[in-house]
Amino acid sequence: MIDTIIIGGGAAGSFLSSLIPSAHLFEKTNKLCSKLLITGNGACNVTHSEDIKSFITHYYDKKNFISPSIYAFGPERIREYLKVKGVETYIREDGKVFPTSNNANDIKNALVKDLKNIHLNEEVVSIEKKDNYFIVKTNKQSYEAKVVVCATGGASYPLTGSDGSFFTILKSLGHKIIPLRPALSALITDSINTQKLEGITLNNVTLTHKKKKYTGPILFTKRGITGPMVMNMSRFVENNDEVILTFANLDKEEIKNQNGKTKCINAIHDLTLLPKSFLEVVLSCSEKKVAELSKKDIQEIMENITSLKLNVKLDKLNLATVTKGGVDSSQIDKTTFKSKLVDNLYIIGECTDVDGECGGYNLTYAFSSAYCAYLSISNRQI
Repeated sequence: MIDTIIIGGGAAGSFLSSLIPSAHLFEKTNKLCSKLLITGNGACNVTHSEDIKSFITHYYDKKNFISPSIYAFGPERIREYLKVKGVETYIREDGKVFPTSNNANDIKNALVKDLKNIHLNEEVVSIEKKDNYFIVKTNKQSYEAKVVVCATGGASYPLTGSDGSFFTILKSLGHKIIPLRPALSALITDSINTQKLEGITLNNVTLTHKKKKYTGPILFTKRGITGPMVMNMSRFVENNDEVILTFANLDKEEIKNQNGKTKCINAIHDLTLLPKSFLEVVLSCSEKKVAELSKKDIQEIMENITSLKLNVKLDKLNLATVTKGGVDSSQIDKTTFKSKLVDNLYIIGECTDVDGECGGYNLTYAFSSAYCAYLSISNRQI
């Protein structure tokens, strides 16, 4: 009989395993923390430095559910844990916290270097509750355990192991699964030729969606737009929604008052400081001289600079950074992360229907929910 089985070798599962040395950790792929290694473009934005009251507002409608865990094991506790493990961190100007090395491998190594009882390439295919213990069947054999922790993630980046298949098992145990959809997703559009804009970053862009405004930088990709602002807003987007981009404030009279011999692209660049590589794509009249601009040309300039309308779609779920949806949090105790339906079953991290904004909030929740489960399993108090 195994005391504790942890299913899922991502950030939450690996961290919990480091706190419970006797636990057996099962990971369906051939390595641990695969998704963690690609966060922050490989630099690993591990958490965010701000006061807890502000911190917990970055989880949308789940503020009350996640509060106990963030207070129990928030940004400072995470940094302390990593320091003990030999990983120094620093706070960037925007408040995001990274390892000093800017190398996600250092975070991974801190989590996994002391782990024992690791089962790689072993996928859990069923869980059955028998009296006061579980029968956990894998693709290799069957185990008995007193406690089972589910840390299998959502359905983003399936190659890392988080493919959403484990929700079928949780559903068979009676849990309600909130429908899965992308969160922190890029937006796809064919309203403009983004292939020609690929790689261009614009700062201080205002994005309007359903009368709500967001401001920040955006990056054009081959198929659309992305960046922290876009990804945070994507949670509320439905396919074929319209978004409006404002790149700069501009007045018609300002355009008309420019030197008539000046090329349109140069005049608009001087007025807005927008890169010419961007202007030549979004303005069909970019090569005309100011004196040659028609009313229709000026109207196009105004629309494409101050209110560019895009019809957008969410990127595929398997390409989203985070999954929205998962096990209904109302069926989980928010102080212990123990299932309210199945005794001694714990559900942590992205496996729950909790998602946070860009900035280290999702990793923080992975760690904090794992920590609360650890306290409960170890009969400790917050």
